[in-house]
Amino acid sequence: SEFDYAKITKCKEVFEKLWTDTEKKIVVRDIDDVVLNEILSYNRGQITVDKTQLEKDCFLLDYDTELKLEMKTDSSILLNNRIYKLRLKRYIDSQRSNDNVLRFKSHYTYVAFKKIINMLEIDSKKRNYRFFVTDRLKRFISEKELFIDKRAQIGLAIKNRDEIVRKQYEDYKEIVDKEFERKLREKQMWDSFFMFTMKKCSNFSVPGSGKTASALGVYAYLHKKGLVKRIVMIGPINSFNSWIDEFKACFGGKQELSVFSIQNSTLHSTADKRRAIAFNTGGSNLILFNYESIGSFISEIEKLVSKDTLLIFDEIHKIKAIGGVRATYALEIARKASYIIAMTGTPIPNSYTDIRNLLEILFHDEYDDFFGFSMQQLKNPEEQDIQVLNKKLQPFFCRTTKKQLLVPEANGDAIIVINASEQENKLFNILRLKYSKNKLALIIRLLQLESNPSLLLETLDISEFADILDISKDIDQIDYVDFSEDVFNFVKEISVTKKFEKCISLAKNLLMSRKKIIIWCIFKDSMSRLNKSLSALGYSSEVICGETDKNDRQEIITKFKSGEIDCLITNPHTLAESVSLHNICHDAIYFEYSYNLVHLLQSKDRIHRLGLPDGQYTQYYFLEEQYVTNDGEPFSLDEKIYD
Repeated sequence: SEFDYAKITKCKEVFEKLWTDTEKKIVVRDIDDVVLNEILSYNRGQITVDKTQLEKDCFLLDYDTELKLEMKTDSSILLNNRIYKLRLKRYIDSQRSNDNVLRFKSHYTYVAFKKIINMLEIDSKKRNYRFFVTDRLKRFISEKELFIDKRAQIGLAIKNRDEIVRKQYEDYKEIVDKEFERKLREKQMWDSFFMFTMKKCSNFSVPGSGKTASALGVYAYLHKKGLVKRIVMIGPINSFNSWIDEFKACFGGKQELSVFSIQNSTLHSTADKRRAIAFNTGGSNLILFNYESIGSFISEIEKLVSKDTLLIFDEIHKIKAIGGVRATYALEIARKASYIIAMTGTPIPNSYTDIRNLLEILFHDEYDDFFGFSMQQLKNPEEQDIQVLNKKLQPFFCRTTKKQLLVPEANGDAIIVINASEQENKLFNILRLKYSKNKLALIIRLLQLESNPSLLLETLDISEFADILDISKDIDQIDYVDFSEDVFNFVKEISVTKKFEKCISLAKNLLMSRKKIIIWCIFKDSMSRLNKSLSALGYSSEVICGETDKNDRQEIITKFKSGEIDCLITNPHTLAESVSLHNICHDAIYFEYSYNLVHLLQSKDRIHRLGLPDGQYTQYYFLEEQYVTNDGEPFSLDEKIYD
């Protein structure tokens, strides 16, 4: 119509004036590359400036939030060929593809993109068809590759406190100091600045060094800058109170705490918790999940972890099992997070395999290209591998040691050897013969023999000890009791083991010296029997184990710290993390202990950490029962574990 024609003509005239810079109130200039690149950083596939996108009669590989192959020519050239059927097809999301566009599965990273490009470039030259890669796909890959290298350089610069980062550090410190009521120490501030700048990194500082406070400093800065609204913390239940307490202590009245805990006692069912996550977390600035819970609420947590969230994994060694369910969930949650902090004081207790999951969570896209460590390298590294591993890891973690914190050194461990009785020795040799082909069952049975031989007469389900002994694989073997009458008689003859007697004697001597003590065990039966024996002697003792109610647990710890309780009896699996007892207790007895090094290190740190005054001693006592084999050789499971 004439009306439409007039509109088109008018638009052409307006455009011509703009293009020739003759419009009075608007200035038009050729675009500068810097400006163009800035505009393109916000592009969502709507601006076409890439000449390759205008190519016809070709296959065009492009990226606009996902990888896709546009087929602007006869698709059979590719789809009916071996290259597609044998190599390319496994990358394709067939449900979302059609005759014109092949869409790739969303979980593939830029590393896979490079393989796909290489594959198609070789095939197109070999079979003479036109194949192009868009500039924005090339730019996306280039930015991803540059990211990890730049992060590494920056990480080292901060750890060395280079001059090039001083100005940024001072600016960061000024803001955090203003936001905090309780100021960070210098080392804590540098660690905080490191974690903020790196965006995704680890803090391997020892317990008591202020990892939580440093991480809260990152939140304070990001929150002030309007970059994050909340912290989502995933960790052990024991850590919940310390996060709440540290938030209040650090911010004081400058930022009111609004906390959501998945362990809130008012949330009775999974459905209640799911609704609460969806509807009650909007105003929360601290959201707490324990590792055991994340599988049940994975989709809800993923929605919480957006660009405006600081995601923190506390005690991340909890998910070091390769292929473990919790590690898989953690990886899913971390995919969309812009800021991630992974914290543990015991990062590599067994081998370098312990950090595989951690690196996957932090640098999933870059792991293969930048780190590229095979499982064999991580499990049994050669000397040269160790040097490469350490060099690659160095830029991506910060660590504060006890020496840097000027914590007084602990006394050397006191090893107390106890010779087994005749009956105990006979039982030992029977067990050693019976379980010669099942070392795991033998370990558990020997631990029971040392503590309470009557436990030997009960059926043993090894899977019950998976967490205590750090077993990550499924366990099917169940031991059925089929002992001879002699074994029953030996067990009945032992009312109290030599090791148990020594533990009570040592505890009594320490308590008579008016010292507060902690006794570390494994079995609930041991804890209960030790508690009864000490109570019968007139000492005030309490037990904290996995079955202890959360509120009761906190009440017992409070009473121990205030001096109302003389002896705390517990196991590292329950109380080895996020509890500080160093102000009241300086003596720890290890009655039972397992091969789980994390538990040992964490338990030691309960009474040896920042805050001890100069000259304050810390003493650990390890009880080692010694047997004699039928061949006359000495044998001590405790000694083997300790070594």
